[in-house]
Amino acid sequence: MSIAINMPQVGQDIEFAKIIEWHVSEGDVVNEGDILATVESDKASFEVETTEAGTVLQLLFREGDEVAVLKPIAYIGQKDEIFHNEIEKTPSHFGKDEAKDEISSFNKEDGKSKGLFSSPSARRIAKEGNLELSEIKGSGPNDRIVKKDVEDYLELKKSEKKGTPLAKIIAKETGINFDSIQGTGYGGRVMKKDVFSSISSVKSAKLKEIPGDQVVLFLKARKRTAERLSFSKLTIPHYYIFSEVDVTNTLKWRKTTNTNLGIKISVNDIIIKSTAEALKKFPEMNSWVDDEKMLLKPEINIGVAVSTLTGLLVPVIPDADRLNLIEINNQSRKNAEDARQGIIRMDKPGTFTISNLGMYGISRFLPIINPPECAILSVGAVEKKVVPKDDEIIIIDSLTLGLACDHRAVDGAKASEFLSCLKEIIENIS
Repeated sequence: MSIAINMPQVGQDIEFAKIIEWHVSEGDVVNEGDILATVESDKASFEVETTEAGTVLQLLFREGDEVAVLKPIAYIGQKDEIFHNEIEKTPSHFGKDEAKDEISSFNKEDGKSKGLFSSPSARRIAKEGNLELSEIKGSGPNDRIVKKDVEDYLELKKSEKKGTPLAKIIAKETGINFDSIQGTGYGGRVMKKDVFSSISSVKSAKLKEIPGDQVVLFLKARKRTAERLSFSKLTIPHYYIFSEVDVTNTLKWRKTTNTNLGIKISVNDIIIKSTAEALKKFPEMNSWVDDEKMLLKPEINIGVAVSTLTGLLVPVIPDADRLNLIEINNQSRKNAEDARQGIIRMDKPGTFTISNLGMYGISRFLPIINPPECAILSVGAVEKKVVPKDDEIIIIDSLTLGLACDHRAVDGAKASEFLSCLKEIIENIS
């Protein structure tokens, strides 16, 4: 039986990705884990692997086409398998900021589409107009969809403001009148970036260079980062708490362990592992949030912010709570190396983010939440501090952890309990 290979979603708000290169052709035999294609989002390029062995039955798009995430891009099955594709393979015809619209599928044998009765002329017109019959209410006998129903629906669609699904969601959640937004996409379609432009009541004045200025245009990835961070600060009620952690014994344990085992576990590895353990005890912190609800995520997938020449990337360590320190170290290193080459392999979306500026000597800072996540942890530099202990004055190694939280989902008391738990885990590692 054939299986669909879908365009993966790299990042929670990525809507589309472009197929840069096919590494296989129709008819090729592939094994599980083989690379099918290299695709590119706004921020990075990444590879699409096959999940099963078999024969490439059909490639649905061409190199250069943009495809909606989580939609099929290819089918894998057995050689000589009778294959009925439900999506027409058509060339991309939208601009670079638009996705390919998925074409509706129809069952030609029984005259139904997804269980709906419809006339042949209704199906033909719907197909020509790229419409889903399930969206149309039938006026014929037994609610049968007839030609006039489809024609009326087409007229209604023409009068509606066009926009991407994510753009409509963001506009609704932020209270922006969608019909008032000027679209910059294909045919005036409203894109996510158009909604972002409408959210802020105060727009930055366009700068005009003067002789002697050096103009540095933002790369695509940096523009993407700016959009996400602006949206986060505009729509999420951030608050911040801090805690100083005594890592004197932790650093001694790390040095002894690295020496005895011949490995190079970092302070950040310890913080990632400790955070995963704390998140198991506080599921509210491992969640996604919108204005109406929070989704407690069953998996703990920790993103670690990485600075690259093109902008900030956040590769994810999936199932971090199930990994030991050595495995976290290996995954962390690989993620950082790939990110600096502009490649992200994100099998699972992040549920919590860590940002560490300690290597730059920064004591503490205010991170910005990576939506739709509930919180983000900041990590400062290890510093020598003089502190009282009992009746003595001692010198310890200390670092500051900062926690930015979404006040819609988590109040200060719960966040403080989480940060205190994390502090205890780090200080008592063994």
